[in-house]
Amino acid sequence: MKDEQHRGLIVTVMFFGLMMQNILWFAPAPFLSLIVEDLQMSMMQGGLMMSVIGLITAVSGLFLGEFFVRIGIKRTFSVALLLMALGSFLNLLVQGFVLLLVSRMIIGIGFGFCLPIAGSVIMTYFHEGERPYLNTLNSLLPYFATALTFMLTISLFQWLGSSWRLTLALPGVFLLLAWWLWERYYVVEQEVIEVEEKLNSHILRDILRHREVLLITVAETCDMWSFQFVTTYLATYFYTEAMLSLSESSYLMSVFPLAGILAGFSCGLAMGKWGLRKPFTWPMHLMIFIGTTMALYLTGFGRLLGVFLSGFGNAGWAPALFTMPMEFRDMTPQKVGAVYALMLSCGFLAAFLSPFLGGYLMDYLSLRTVIFLFALPSLVAALATGLMKETGKNRKIRIKKDHREGRHENKEHGHANDAR
Repeated sequence: MKDEQHRGLIVTVMFFGLMMQNILWFAPAPFLSLIVEDLQMSMMQGGLMMSVIGLITAVSGLFLGEFFVRIGIKRTFSVALLLMALGSFLNLLVQGFVLLLVSRMIIGIGFGFCLPIAGSVIMTYFHEGERPYLNTLNSLLPYFATALTFMLTISLFQWLGSSWRLTLALPGVFLLLAWWLWERYYVVEQEVIEVEEKLNSHILRDILRHREVLLITVAETCDMWSFQFVTTYLATYFYTEAMLSLSESSYLMSVFPLAGILAGFSCGLAMGKWGLRKPFTWPMHLMIFIGTTMALYLTGFGRLLGVFLSGFGNAGWAPALFTMPMEFRDMTPQKVGAVYALMLSCGFLAAFLSPFLGGYLMDYLSLRTVIFLFALPSLVAALATGLMKETGKNRKIRIKKDHREGRHENKEHGHANDAR
């Protein structure tokens, strides 16, 4: 069922589209103050414009799961690319907050359509041994996108005559190119169509009955709750309560994504080589909690090491997060897509809610205390992934090996009895 000739191009276009998704999310950040001033918005409106994508992505991902299955992988990603392009181009017409918010909401709906894509495509076109490496690349896309956004956006902004509207509309051109390539080379094969026609209309209900699906969804939700809050406010804590300078705070937080990129590559490669998944789940969540606590309560090198461990743990478990659903019992590419949509939607919803709730608690508690409390869900994530079954291929090899050794021992006992 695999189109061997074009699968490399297909996965490249998919990864490009998913990376553009993250670029669209963070693109306004480098000149957010200019947008706020130009449109005479408040900073609260500017923050809502940035965060609303997470909410809309979560809602569309949760409520469109069955729709993803019905229209198929190809059309789902085609719609996603077109919606993100439309939202991007709408920036050219923005004259006030309302239309800007509408453009971001359209982009968010496109994000929601993207959620099931990677799992379904990788499982459809690549065999079991290749999937961990592709999932590693998928897990690193947000880090690459964030780095590119902050490295290139201001240069593009200046090159385009200091027009933030043109700068935010430019990604739409690349998204249309990705849409054209996707439509041209992604082939909907007959056996995929037959599988989709046989699926009942309650796929979300079916996957919710799956113990491992529920556990990994809990883990992802708790992980995103902690991640979003810590990355949003830790630098502020360093500056306002730890009394570091702005440059020192920025330096410390720059270690976080660098540790993440290192973790994504090293853990993904090790996971693929060893054939095991669980060693890269609950230990990573414990590392997040320990690292965050060190960053809050230690100084000097201990604080730096804490930020590194927190960043390493956050990215280190992502290859396993994206690989394990493909190895759950009775999974198909369509069901894996639905699992991705469920767990990532819950994660985006947590990422939207945690900064708001934490901001409310800061009126009553110190920022350090709130960050520590919001890091505690990492322990719940560790418990959830610790309860999951190993899905890696080495587990299957060990079972077969033990079975063969058991039969061999039985034969030896039989021969010994015959001799006696």
